[in-house]
Amino acid sequence: MTHPFRFLAPAALALLLMSPSCSKPESPEPTQDQLERYYVNTFACNTMRNYYLWADEIADGLEAWKTDEEPVGKVRALRYKDSAGEEVDRWTRLYEDFDTFYNGVNGKRTSYGLSYKLYYTDKTRSRIMAVVTYTYAGSPARQAGLKRGDIILEVNGKTLTPDNYQQVSAGELSGGESVTLTFADGSRKTLESARLYEDPILLTRIFDCQGKKVGYLHYTSFTLDSCQQLIDLCRSFKGREVTELILDLRYNGGGYALTEEVLASMLAPEQEVLAGSILATEVYNSTLMEISGMQSTPLTMDYSIEDEKGKTLFSTRGANIGITRLYAIVDSGTASASESLLCELYPYLDIVLIGGRTHGKFCSGLMVRATDWYKQYADQLGADAQGKDYVAGWGLYVMYSRFADRDGVTRCMPNGLTPDYPVTDDPADGFQLGDPQESMLAVALELAGYGSPAPAPARRSRNSLPEEIPLEHPAFRIK
Repeated sequence: MTHPFRFLAPAALALLLMSPSCSKPESPEPTQDQLERYYVNTFACNTMRNYYLWADEIADGLEAWKTDEEPVGKVRALRYKDSAGEEVDRWTRLYEDFDTFYNGVNGKRTSYGLSYKLYYTDKTRSRIMAVVTYTYAGSPARQAGLKRGDIILEVNGKTLTPDNYQQVSAGELSGGESVTLTFADGSRKTLESARLYEDPILLTRIFDCQGKKVGYLHYTSFTLDSCQQLIDLCRSFKGREVTELILDLRYNGGGYALTEEVLASMLAPEQEVLAGSILATEVYNSTLMEISGMQSTPLTMDYSIEDEKGKTLFSTRGANIGITRLYAIVDSGTASASESLLCELYPYLDIVLIGGRTHGKFCSGLMVRATDWYKQYADQLGADAQGKDYVAGWGLYVMYSRFADRDGVTRCMPNGLTPDYPVTDDPADGFQLGDPQESMLAVALELAGYGSPAPAPARRSRNSLPEEIPLEHPAFRIK
């Protein structure tokens, strides 16, 4: 399903002229595969031409797009690059199995409910280990007793190496019906995958910092289903007189802009919310800017979500916590909607960043199903509207806009937010998330005055693990 366009009215959308790509395959009787490729290319080319943030910059590539090209690789090849050839856009992607991506964004998928980081086992870099960072409530991993800091040395009997770790990480550790894990202590556990909702509100706590109440929220994804939970949680924090908040976003790769706005309305000063002050601004490509101009999003207390189940209304009235300072725990896995939330709150709040540099995804994307696109533009496509019969399963996540704060400033562009207090995430430090001695949380609590008359200088973690191997983090902000 195409997520609703928030700023462009249907009448404005109708002004976008469709120009189906090139000609159909020359074969007098094209095969099913040829027709599928033709219609997928037509969908992807036109969607990028109309909505892509850098459509002007890649105009020549769009004009030269052939309908018989391999479409997934074509989209990747066309993503905008700077003058040195480095990718500026690392996120636009065409999916043949769009449902898997869509469900993952919404936290609903078949999985083991397991998150981890990869490290070399020693300085020879010949072997790799996976270290558990957290598990989701009710997941097979949680039920099997896996916890933060557990070290996995083998997956289905295979040692992880530089040659196979990417395949194993993307495949056996992330999907399938079952997986057998061998741990550093020699024990083995077999997990059976399950269809589950990975609840992004991982845990909450309230700490007493010399009489001051400091809340803690570890949040892993801005899902639409978590909106009401966030509202209930913030009302609870308010009722328990929390005045400062530690927001742990170190593993949060983003999610829906709407959920981000809901949370922002409960963190920003209440008088600004009541006044409807501007939270964010948005910039599009030249075609959309000509139609609608730069758009702004006001702070408000009333929200609605409309999807295949109907319309759901939310209100954050009575849920504004009234915090005076926000401590944000971040690292390279903090991306997109997480970065946007922080960027947009900077003009309104005292924000302290703890951890590592964030991902640096400064744009929002649209999720567009190919079948929905053919239905939406059927009148303009004419005979090519039959393409909906050949593109089932395909969809595009396309970068659509650059987000900014009320003043048009995008603090995380181009290379992410820099922490005020650098500290390394250390899942093997011996402490679970939420424990006041856990490496990153301990720094935030020290700064908040926990356990001492005055905040001690922020310390770095013990860095007990060898060299980390960067994984491709999810990064999305869905409009």
